[in-house]
Amino acid sequence: MLQLALGDAGADVWCANDGPAALEIMASAQPHLMLLDLHMPGMDGWAVMQRLRKRSRLAEIPVVLLTSDGDFDCFDRARKQSVAAFLSKPFRLGEVISTCRRVLDGARPLQGIHELPLEAPAVSIRDEQGALLGVGRLLDIDVRGAQIDLEQRLPIASRVVLGLPDGTVLVAEVRWVTTVHGRFHHGLQSRPS
Repeated sequence: MLQLALGDAGADVWCANDGPAALEIMASAQPHLMLLDLHMPGMDGWAVMQRLRKRSRLAEIPVVLLTSDGDFDCFDRARKQSVAAFLSKPFRLGEVISTCRRVLDGARPLQGIHELPLEAPAVSIRDEQGALLGVGRLLDIDVRGAQIDLEQRLPIASRVVLGLPDGTVLVAEVRWVTTVHGRFHHGLQSRPS
C-alpha cells in the first residue's frame, strides 16, 4: 500500500520485508530517505538503524519511523537517535507522503526543525469546464504529475486542469490530499487530455 502511494506521489521506492533485506538494499541503493517500521522479522528497526549509523555513506540518510509503539520511551529513544520524524500506526497515506516530502525538503519534525518557507511558483487550478477553483503554489512536478499547495481541499478523484507558469496546462486527477500548517497539499496524477 505504501509502495503504491509513494510511487503515485512521485517517489522511486525500494521495499524490504525484513531488517536484513533492508540492509541489503541500502548497501546498493542511494536513497534520500528511509521509511522504517520498528517491528520487522529477522531484525527490528532499532537494529537496522544501529547498523546504518555505522556506515558513513548511510549514516546521514534521514529516517522516518512507522510504529504502533506510541509510548513516550519509544518516542524519546527515536528523538535521541536523531530520527527525522515519527509516525504512529494507524497512519493516513496522505500524512506519510506529506511527512516524507517535508523531510526531503529539510524538515526534521522530531528534532524541532521545520522546513524553510517555499518560494514556489503560482499556478491556477480549474475544473474541466474551465471554472477557476483556486490559485495555489506548485510544490513539485514531473512526468507523472504534480503536487500543489492550496487554501482549500479539492475532492479526491476529481479531474483538474493546472495552469503552469510557462503557459502550459496539465490535466490531472487528485490522488491524495493532506493538511500542512492549515493549508492543503494535493497530489495530482497526470491524465491524458
